[in-house]
Amino acid sequence: MYFDELYAPLKGMQGWQQAAFSAALCERIFPHYALYDSLVETNQVSIARTALDQVWKQLSLRGNMNAETQLTKIESIVHGEEDESFGAGLAFDALVALMATLHCIDNPSFEDAASVAHLSRESVAKFVELHAEDELSDEELIRHISTHELMVEELTFQTDVMQLLITQNVAKAAQIDQLKAMAMANGVSNIGISMSHG
Repeated sequence: MYFDELYAPLKGMQGWQQAAFSAALCERIFPHYALYDSLVETNQVSIARTALDQVWKQLSLRGNMNAETQLTKIESIVHGEEDESFGAGLAFDALVALMATLHCIDNPSFEDAASVAHLSRESVAKFVELHAEDELSDEELIRHISTHELMVEELTFQTDVMQLLITQNVAKAAQIDQLKAMAMANGVSNIGISMSHG
């Protein structure tokens, strides 16, 4: 399977690298939750933003967070599944990715990092499928999604993040800041959503 090859470098990474990889991907899909939160006016985005900021601070050695506390806070704002809209699904995935990232801070694992990568990839796949032509066969749809410009960009981004982290043996604030800036992409998500579109 192609993805096994893609994520092979993740397996050999140090814990902080796996957590940093997760944080970068989480940052990239964070606008999906932020936009949904503002649309349904739950005003809970600051809770999630604080948790992700704490992750970055810990990674850049500027702070020491209690991941368990942040995890409990995130669990309390995960919305129920009664809203089955596309936006709600993306927002839910963004929070699940954030929880996996917080888990990765305390107990770094390839599994958590790979699950964040999967959630990030899925957000692109769902978006591309939503805008695909109805008459595509299953095979054509799979091909359409996997070759779509947004999916190619997503996998390139994930590979770039892994490459950047592999070159660092120890966590350094400057590199973590660079990674965060790269992931934030001026607030535009991996499917081109940003708060300014709201």
